[in-house]
Amino acid sequence: MLGKEFTFIMLLSGSSNSITLIESTLPLKGAEMELLIVMKRTESQARPPMPSTVWIKVELADSPHIIERFTALFDAHHMNIAELVSKTQPATSGHPSTLYIQITAHSPETLNGAIIEPAFHQLCTELHAQGSISVVNYPQHEEKDGE
Repeated sequence: MLGKEFTFIMLLSGSSNSITLIESTLPLKGAEMELLIVMKRTESQARPPMPSTVWIKVELADSPHIIERFTALFDAHHMNIAELVSKTQPATSGHPSTLYIQITAHSPETLNGAIIEPAFHQLCTELHAQGSISVVNYPQHEEKDGE
């Protein structure tokens, strides 16, 4: 395993009383467990349409900055990461530790798969990774007057 720290992000929605209860309970639990807890309350915002979705799965030898390389790929294509899952399989005799990554990302523009797919496969080749990518474009429904 790499590092001795982790980040845990919890997104909550609910009644004001429920959120306030969690906000008042977490600092006490954090102090008890000697954890650093940072909280930020946000306002809901209208979601813009996201006509394109990309899913990737990757498996490769674990090393620093790997996840950063894949998230940078989505950033370069102006995509919003909706889900990121990573899992590390510890090293065994003769085999290095293996990193598994799954990412789902959305784009506010219709994506041309012919652009992001080769960039993804090039990154996989560079990192000696086994990976798959799926690009889906959803049709946009324009609202008409009176409907």
